[in-house]
Amino acid sequence: MTETERLILIMRPFNKDDLDIIMGLYSNDEIMRYMPGDVMDADKAQMHLDKVAGDWEETPQVNFEMAVIIKDNQEKIGRSRIHLDYETDTAMIGWLLLKKEWGKGYASEMTRALIDYSFDVLNVHRVCALCHPENIASWKALEKCGMRREAYYRQKCRYVKNDNIIWEDELEYAILKTERQIRH
Repeated sequence: MTETERLILIMRPFNKDDLDIIMGLYSNDEIMRYMPGDVMDADKAQMHLDKVAGDWEETPQVNFEMAVIIKDNQEKIGRSRIHLDYETDTAMIGWLLLKKEWGKGYASEMTRALIDYSFDVLNVHRVCALCHPENIASWKALEKCGMRREAYYRQKCRYVKNDNIIWEDELEYAILKTERQIRH
């Protein structure tokens, strides 16, 4: 578990009691707008929950998907994720928040915590994140946390929406461990 000023990022497998937050996130069109996958019904959300819970049993562990909880009231408001690439010593971070929590600074708070956890606990060399160019709030949160834009990829990411395939552009942000130490 890692904590920020206002949030708790639970470092534990999702379980059956977390279907509510998975459904709240992945069934919402606005939240899924900049995600490659389509919205999920209850069956698909359950399959996703089973998969991310099973990721914690991998050896070596590659995916760390965790619930995000507000400290004050213990309300689940999102999910955050770290994906490790052992070959390049890189952690890719990401998050989703319930719409009612947008604009409160939680994305920056989670980004800082994920960067710190990746460098301090997982001891990686580099942390990166991907986002859609039109997702301005996400890339501003990344920049606020010291990450720099490294690439603008043209039609790199395949989005599947309503059984249609759409090729979308994608931004890549990153920060090196040495850069993060300078900014701290």
